[in-house]
Parts: sequence; structure tokens; C-alpha cells
Amino acid sequence: MSVFYDQVLKANIFIQPLLFILIIVTNILKIRILSSRALRISQCSHYLTSYAVFSIIYTCLLCPTQVIRALYIGWEDTSIGCHIYFFALFTPPYLSRAMLILASFDRYCSSSKIQRLNLTSTKRATHKTITLTTILIIVYMSPMSFIYYYDTTTATCRQYRNFLVNVFVFSQAIVYYTLAPILMIIFGILTIMNIHQYSLIRITLKSYSTHGRRTERQLARMLLLQICSHLILTTPFGVLYFMNAFNPATRTPNIIAIRYICVMWTQCDYFLSFFLYILSGSVYREQLCRLLMRCRE
Repeated sequence: MSVFYDQVLKANIFIQPLLFILIIVTNILKIRILSSRALRISQCSHYLTSYAVFSIIYTCLLCPTQVIRALYIGWEDTSIGCHIYFFALFTPPYLSRAMLILASFDRYCSSSKIQRLNLTSTKRATHKTITLTTILIIVYMSPMSFIYYYDTTTATCRQYRNFLVNVFVFSQAIVYYTLAPILMIIFGILTIMNIHQYSLIRITLKSYSTHGRRTERQLARMLLLQICSHLILTTPFGVLYFMNAFNPATRTPNIIAIRYICVMWTQCDYFLSFFLYILSGSVYREQLCRLLMRCRE
């Protein structure tokens, strides 16, 4: 192993607990704020809440894994762990990104002048969509439990090399790092165009109050900022992961060390959105202040 690789592993011992606390605290606060009466009227808040939940699940799995890896203990290098590890650690990010896509589509519908699209966003439909999407992604990711095997000779977890495995890995590259970003960007641009071209008073439901329209506008701005930061923070790891998956020769200690750095860079995405919400949404700031005041009482 290289000195650089060892230094990155040792850094995880100190960085991961900090990231764990930061991500858990900010996402719990985010869930509480998005569940407030002022924000839960919007269906977008439900998608963002689901994103926060999946972020917490992912963090509870990833941070301990990175810490024990720094102690040269890999729970994936066991006969059982080899079949669980990749499915458990790769599924939550897919679910999180799916929630952002659904949230961006919801913002497009809410900002559209086409009333038919606007009316499709109901709380009941939102909950069904979240549930169905979660089930479909879990089913789609289930092959991750079977494309790896435990090599008893080297006591390591290895990936099978055959046509079906390559097709599945390629589909992941297409879905997660090509199709998903394109959808988020398209819905984001369409939302900006709708907001720019049409007055929110005309395009939102008539039953909405002025406060409700202000909330919808700010949620759109908050989401667009989150999508931008999400793509910037998650892309480097994706490039390295699929490079390693398609070309085993690239799995050198230094490249793996850079990949672990990209994992830490990706983890920043799970708490940065909280601060972006504070900076871009006055409604969000108001609810945060109320929550903190209640905690003091």
C-alpha cells in the first residue's frame, strides 16, 4: 500500500465522525423544518424530506464503514458481507437522487401554466410515488448482492466478470450519472423558464394564499441550488467508480485513495443543502428560528 493511501485512511478516523454528526444533525433539523405547517403544504417538501431520510440512512452505514476501513477492517471482505456491502451502500444514494428528480419534476408542475400538470401534485399521489419509486429502485439495485463473490484464496470480495454484469454496471452508469442528471437539469431549466415567463399568481392554484405562493417560489429556488451543488459534489466519485468497475487495472492504491477522497467530497452534499436552504429561503429561516426558540423554552 502507498503512503498516500495510508494517509487518506487515517484522515477518515477524524473526518468521518465530524461528517456523521454534521449530516445527522442538519438532516434531522431539515426534516423538522420541512414538516412544519408553513412548508408541508407543498408536495416538494415531502420529496425533500425523503431525501433527508435516505441521507441519514446512508450516513449511518457509510461513516462507520469508513472508520473501520481506516483500521484495515473491511466488512465487505467476508462471505456474507460481500453480498450485502455494495447493495447497502449504493442503494441509498440512488434513492436520494431519485427524490431530487421527483422534487424537480414537482417544481416544474407547480410552476407550469398548464393546470392539468399542476393538479397532478397532491399529497396522496406524492406518498404513492415515493413508495413506488423506493420499491422499484430497491428491485433494480438487488443484483448488487449477486455480482460480487468472496474469493477464499485472497480473502477479498471480487466482482464477477461476464456480459450480464457488464450490462448491469453499464446501466448504472447510464441511469445514475447520465439520465438522472439530464432529467434534473431539464426540469430545472423548465422551472426557471416557467417562473420567468408567468406570474406565480396566475400559475398556482387559486386556493393558495399569498404566503403559499411565496413558499412555492422559495422551494423552487432552494431545490435548484441543491441540484447544482449535488451534481458538482457527486460527479467525481461516479467517474472513478465506473472507471474502476470497467477497468480493474485502475484499482491501484493511489486511485483508490483518490476515490475515498471523492467519497468524502460526496458526503458534503448531504449537509450542504441545509445551509443552502437557509441562505436562499426566508420561509425556511423563519421556521428554523421558531424551532430553535421552542427548543430553548
